[in-house]
Amino acid sequence: MIMRRIEKGERKGHAKVWSYPGMEKVVQHMRKKIDGVSKLFTLDACRHGGMTELEEAELTDGQGRALSGHKTAQAYRGYAKETMMRALAATRKRHAHLLAQKELDQQNADGAPSPRDEMQHTSPMSKTGSQR
Repeated sequence: MIMRRIEKGERKGHAKVWSYPGMEKVVQHMRKKIDGVSKLFTLDACRHGGMTELEEAELTDGQGRALSGHKTAQAYRGYAKETMMRALAATRKRHAHLLAQKELDQQNADGAPSPRDEMQHTSPMSKTGSQR
């Protein structure tokens, strides 16, 4: 949602939501004023670029939809491109999880107490045996 300030009349100084056609006219006007800007520079192109930036920032689909105003995941996916940066971020997360799991498995094999075992030994509930 993009807001604009009302410049004239009774509601001067208040904010109003831009309509899509109104914002498209602003983008067209800016494109004509700036030398060298392609005719492909449109409001839709700006929106697509913004959705790609949200994905590269590693936001979840839900977070991206909240910022973009899309109500369904299917509509959001139409704008959010699957980029190499997004794939690399997912691979890094997966690799970090595998390393952490391997370290935990190694600790358990060496007889070291797991974090769960340590919590049970230090928990006040473990002394009474009851959970309320």
